[in-house]
Amino acid sequence: MRTDKPAIIGSGPAGMACAYTLAKSGISPLILEKEPVAGGLCRTIDFKGYLFDIGGHRFLSKSPEINLFWHEIMGDRLLRVKRLSRIYYRKRYFNYPLSFFNTLFNLGPVDSFLCLGSYLKHVYTKPSAQDTFEGWITSKFGRLLYEIFFKSYTEKIWGIPCKEISSDWASQRIRGLSLGAAIIKALFGLEAGAPKTLCTEFLYPSQGPGEFYTALKALTEKNGADFLFGKKVLRIRHSGYRIVSCMVEDRATGIQQELPVAYLFSSIPLSIFIRALDPPAPQKVLQAAGFLSFRSFLVVNVILNRPDIFKDQWVYVHSPQVKLARIQNYKNWSAGMVSDMRKTSLGLEYFCFEGDALWLMSDTQLIEFALNELESIGISAHAYFLDAFVTRHADAYPVYRLGYQEKRKLIFDYVKQFTNFQTLGRAGLFCYGNSDHALLTGIYAAKNYLRQGDFDLSSVNADKEYLEA
Repeated sequence: MRTDKPAIIGSGPAGMACAYTLAKSGISPLILEKEPVAGGLCRTIDFKGYLFDIGGHRFLSKSPEINLFWHEIMGDRLLRVKRLSRIYYRKRYFNYPLSFFNTLFNLGPVDSFLCLGSYLKHVYTKPSAQDTFEGWITSKFGRLLYEIFFKSYTEKIWGIPCKEISSDWASQRIRGLSLGAAIIKALFGLEAGAPKTLCTEFLYPSQGPGEFYTALKALTEKNGADFLFGKKVLRIRHSGYRIVSCMVEDRATGIQQELPVAYLFSSIPLSIFIRALDPPAPQKVLQAAGFLSFRSFLVVNVILNRPDIFKDQWVYVHSPQVKLARIQNYKNWSAGMVSDMRKTSLGLEYFCFEGDALWLMSDTQLIEFALNELESIGISAHAYFLDAFVTRHADAYPVYRLGYQEKRKLIFDYVKQFTNFQTLGRAGLFCYGNSDHALLTGIYAAKNYLRQGDFDLSSVNADKEYLEA
């Protein structure tokens, strides 16, 4: 297959937004996707009439372009959902962000007094390592609250000590939160330093984000785009700082073919793109790519014979005795996600590295493991279990390890030399944004190609106020 059209690797949010913008402008792109469906981590899975997301995906943005984009595709078919998500710890639900009196009541007087003392100590003696997640959070909440509410959960997500994680993660994802602000608000009703990481409501398709990406794909195809599903990109050939072709493999048959391309957009992980280049990138660039790591993600999706478990859309599990990190309760996102309101469907989320012990468990082992953890922390018992399935997702989240900024810049400086290439999306830019940020990078990448702007995709972060873990 020869094409003088642009090619896009990946049909997640960034790739789909790029494809739609190009197709709407009269350019018919070719989209290469290794999965059988579009949507990436934002697709929705139908399991015996129950719908499951891959994690929860709110439709929430302060970007006018993205809000228009969602409504352009969905019209008025978006639900307005009242948001509720809390921290689950010691078999109690704590408000998120932490509120003074709720935390005081749930922790009890002794631990609350110790936490307050720890906080006051750090007001006057801030830790010196402000470049780390540990130092940044401790300065905002004190050592004890950091250990209770941040250390265990954060290390579940990233799999490395908090002192090895850049403070970028803290300042980006929970910006504006502090115990001082919570105390002032509780005692005086003032919004001093009020956190802006949360929202009171969000939009959501009645049948999950996959409904949006199905509609987006249909419109993109109608405007002339071509999709090749089940195609894994093995090598990306280049000559004279121009991308010339992609070698792809059909995942069902193993057959390989080389596809010449005139222009390439890539949303695959930045490090994987570098390692796929042929001829190879310079050694220092390969070393930088080797430093950038991604956290993988698996979800044990269960159906329980219970009408109610908790009222939140999702909860953060801070209990240190379990590996379980988050629980999605899909009927609380939309009643359309379940076929029987007398039942409850949960997504039990685990973070891991591809190839580690958790990743290598069989589905049967994972389901039993997750059910045991769910029971051990008092959420639900084995007796309610009806059915389950497991999904695994490699390279889902870029790890903000100390020193990542320098390595990422070195790679960006190298790939910017390619005259017919752009990298986009969360993985392609090695930037942990929400789906609206990924969509925006796709739109902007297309506009760069169409010469309708000159956007720096690496700086796209449309709405830090709504970023959270």
